[in-house]
Amino acid sequence: MKTISLIIMVSIVLEALVEYAKTIGTAIEDKEYKTAATQAVTIALGIFLAFTFHLQLFNEALSEIYQTIQIDPNIDMVLTGILFSRGSNYFSDFVSKLTSKQDTYLEDYEIDTIEDDEAEDESDTNIVEVDESEEAEG
Repeated sequence: MKTISLIIMVSIVLEALVEYAKTIGTAIEDKEYKTAATQAVTIALGIFLAFTFHLQLFNEALSEIYQTIQIDPNIDMVLTGILFSRGSNYFSDFVSKLTSKQDTYLEDYEIDTIEDDEAEDESDTNIVEVDESEEAEG
């Protein structure tokens, strides 16, 4: 199980390094310094937290696979911090995808208020699916 964990961690860190390099490079080229700064701060905070809590996930995973192999603790904490920083982006992306799908779903519907003599209230609210072809004609 630790082997699989190590493989996953290494692949996420590798993907994180490539993605950060692309994002920061593109942001600097496009003069979007806020994006570049946000990415850099995310990395720095992840590394800071790994050092603060002395987290060494890679040595932990390696210890059960190869008892004699260990990487430098400082390098391990930097890699662990990058892993954490990328994880925060995955979480953020996940949350934004959930909220954007909900917004997209709601945009496909419109609220239609109808009068109903039998209802206790003066009006009931129904959600009706919008047919874009009817909107184009009318």
